[in-house]
Amino acid sequence: MDNHNFSSGIDAFKQQKKKGGRKKIEIKKIEKSSNKQVTFSKRRTGLFKKASELCLLCNASMAIIVFSPAEKLFCFGHPDLEGIVESYLRGDKVFQPLESRERSVSYEECNKQYEEATKKLELEKKNLRETDTLVNGFNRRWWEDPIDQMSETELEQFMVSVYELRRKLAERGGELLKQAML
Repeated sequence: MDNHNFSSGIDAFKQQKKKGGRKKIEIKKIEKSSNKQVTFSKRRTGLFKKASELCLLCNASMAIIVFSPAEKLFCFGHPDLEGIVESYLRGDKVFQPLESRERSVSYEECNKQYEEATKKLELEKKNLRETDTLVNGFNRRWWEDPIDQMSETELEQFMVSVYELRRKLAERGGELLKQAML
């Protein structure tokens, strides 16, 4: 009887064990952006870890370049990302580390450079739109309006705008001067 209770206890334990633990998920596109970012982050970490293990165990050279759903660049390279990419671009069949390389660029530096380039691009796009708008006459330059046709109220607003612009220019000039001194 004790033996029967023991075996039924094992069966109950096996049934409980089947319910918990990892579950196989269906591989399909994730629609919710927050879920995409979390999944990307976790899987990227796992991918880079597996890549690192493969490189160490098999003495392999590997480069991985990934863009996140938030359009950030993430890179992995072993032993040297730049060297592997250059080797690939040269068409070499086997990666040979370049001993004369000054330094290796980390993926954090790549992310920073990418973000700076993206900001510059957005600024250029904005400037282009503004220029396009001015050329097409959709927007006028208030400082070019003839002042002899303005009412007293418009002249006061114009003066306030000019003083505000002057203050902002002085403030920005001071900031740029401080940055130049550092």
